[in-house]
Amino acid sequence: MEIVATYVPSVRGDPAEELRFPPAAATMVELRADLLGASADLDRLIGSAGIPAIVTLRSRAEGGEGPDDAAERRRFFERAAALPAAFVDLEAGRDRDLVDAVVPRERVILSAHFRGSVPADLEERVAAMLAAGTRFVKIVPEAQSLADVEAVLRLANALDRGARASRRAVLFASGEAGRPTRLLGPLLGAPLAYAAWAPERCAAPGQYLPEEMAALIGHLAGRPRRLFAVLGKPVAGSLSPRVHAAAYRALGLPNVFVPLEVGAASELDGLLLPAGASWLDALGLPAGGFAVTMPWKGEAARRCTLLAPRAERAGAANTVLPRAGKVLGDCTDMDGITRVLAEEGVDLAGAGALVLGAGGAARAAAVALLLAGAEVIIAARDGERAVAAARGLGVTAVEIAASERAAVVVNATPAGADGESSSWLEALRLPAGGVLVDLPYGPGPTFLEQLAARRGWRYVAGREVLLFQAVSQFAAMTGAAPPVRAMAAALGLGEGEA
Repeated sequence: MEIVATYVPSVRGDPAEELRFPPAAATMVELRADLLGASADLDRLIGSAGIPAIVTLRSRAEGGEGPDDAAERRRFFERAAALPAAFVDLEAGRDRDLVDAVVPRERVILSAHFRGSVPADLEERVAAMLAAGTRFVKIVPEAQSLADVEAVLRLANALDRGARASRRAVLFASGEAGRPTRLLGPLLGAPLAYAAWAPERCAAPGQYLPEEMAALIGHLAGRPRRLFAVLGKPVAGSLSPRVHAAAYRALGLPNVFVPLEVGAASELDGLLLPAGASWLDALGLPAGGFAVTMPWKGEAARRCTLLAPRAERAGAANTVLPRAGKVLGDCTDMDGITRVLAEEGVDLAGAGALVLGAGGAARAAAVALLLAGAEVIIAARDGERAVAAARGLGVTAVEIAASERAAVVVNATPAGADGESSSWLEALRLPAGGVLVDLPYGPGPTFLEQLAARRGWRYVAGREVLLFQAVSQFAAMTGAAPPVRAMAAALGLGEGEA
């Protein structure tokens, strides 16, 4: 598998200088001429890269900034054909007559990008493009739903035949919902995997960085033995794939862990089924288990045929295991919460604990604290939901100001994950020495992390909770002893936190 890093120029950087230092995991670079400007010296840039280059002029019709006009495109590619690039990307919808006439077919990547959805006749379109005989064809529909992901993977699975060295089809879906196809496509035989140049310079939504792709699927040479996934919406920012992949690498397990964006509860029905019955199984990607995140923990629990008592009490499952004739569910979030509080030296027996939220994550947090002997109360922005959740758990619903009587507060809402201020969370009033556990996490400090620093509270980050719940989850999913240090390192946590 070649990892192609699509170069997107920075505002002030010198492209030639930047191209001298491609991402370490990248083996090829794509030069988007439509983004580089008419004055770009492509010959010089190709020479600067140091790795094989692809020259692309993405049209406006297919999401780029290049021309749609056939004559203008022909003039560009007549010049590009003389460049020392390994490949030239020609669009099937505009440039197909340039194959051999301008660019030799063995140097052509014939591409097609479809905006809005997956075409109903995708298979026929791919077959027609393959018939052109170019070195590669690249087909990228936009995924809006899990059904789109399934359609793309079904075709990728059908194309997974013959010697991999001779494969020509590169098929994946763009968009955040399309992320799993970017990981599974290469495992199903796609010869090229497209990635972003840098975090702030993605050429298309849903792109991974080259090093992320290497970390998530680099330990695999082909199809995985088992597929695991995190289900939620949004799910692109989940670190579960990273932490589980680190464990697979450490133990030499040929598994893969992908994000699956679930937009409706009904989409769970085709996934949370006994072993061998899901659409993933039908594609030769045996489903070994699912991590479930917001907002589907309650719906996941309802689809399990056998729930662990603590998950049944919470009415929430974050770990679903398809097994022969049954679907098992548990809630390892509870292990994460109690473990981090134990690490903080908190004795929960008789301690006052406030849970923020009324969804599945909040109910799981409340049950974890109750089982540890804490006196639990619940607060939520929606007072009616808080009362309903509290009634179901046998606890009391309160206003957030009641936090002044709590030794522990667990935030089980997405509020503040982006670091933005929240007037509701501002009302927190923990006593001196109180501990704030924040379940959400983001690329930067959450609002509650900033608030805790200002007010002198002890703060436990969501990544630490994620680590310890993932340790329990990994053991349940695989039956193997979790490599805790490798999993902690994948989350950027040092040995002290692990």
